[in-house]
Amino acid sequence: MVCPNVIILELLDNGITELGCQFLNKVISPESKANLMHLKLDHNTFGSAGLKNLAEGLSRNCYITLISMNYCNIDETGARSCFEILINSKSLLEDFSLNGNHLGNKGVIEVLRGTSVAKNLKKIYLSDN
Repeated sequence: MVCPNVIILELLDNGITELGCQFLNKVISPESKANLMHLKLDHNTFGSAGLKNLAEGLSRNCYITLISMNYCNIDETGARSCFEILINSKSLLEDFSLNGNHLGNKGVIEVLRGTSVAKNLKKIYLSDN
């Protein structure tokens, strides 16, 4: 269920899995009518498969301004999902944090390709990848 009054959702180190990301996708997709602006999922090891599930909703979300997925075990295959999130033409995303993942050179390049299209992005964090 969605609470329209919640604008910040922080689920840090909660053991969220790929399946949990499917459920979260329902909350962040535009059809949910949620007013969520900040999504922090740091230290959950859902990996690239979980990110793919989240990207379905995030790539169409028009309200979220901050996404933080630090240390979530995302590798270079997850970079495509990040790219899809960043190229959303209606996105208000300003701050995207992916520190401590395993994107590698190819993954970081893919993410940076997305930043070249992102209209409102002001900060991106990619250290320790």
